[in-house]
Amino acid sequence: MKSIVVKALALLTGASKSVLNFILPILKDSTSKLLADLLPIALEVVTSFAQSNKTSEEKRKAAFARIETAAKARGIEAANSVINLAIELAVQKSKEK
Repeated sequence: MKSIVVKALALLTGASKSVLNFILPILKDSTSKLLADLLPIALEVVTSFAQSNKTSEEKRKAAFARIETAAKARGIEAANSVINLAIELAVQKSKEK
């Protein structure tokens, strides 16, 4: 299971497998599942704000609200820290393009 999650997150985020292999054991199974569920949403939302004239803080707050709403609509309940991590990973991925 860990290998599948590592590969999926590496693909979605562009993060190296070694970084993910370090981070994932720290996260509990439920948290890593939540993060895997949130990443596609976060990537879409972060990309939608990329060309916005808003400040970074305004973008982060708006992205957080939109991700939280989309997650709840899909039955995903995630802690603020998991949503923030998904945002950070999505931002890093968007910078790689």
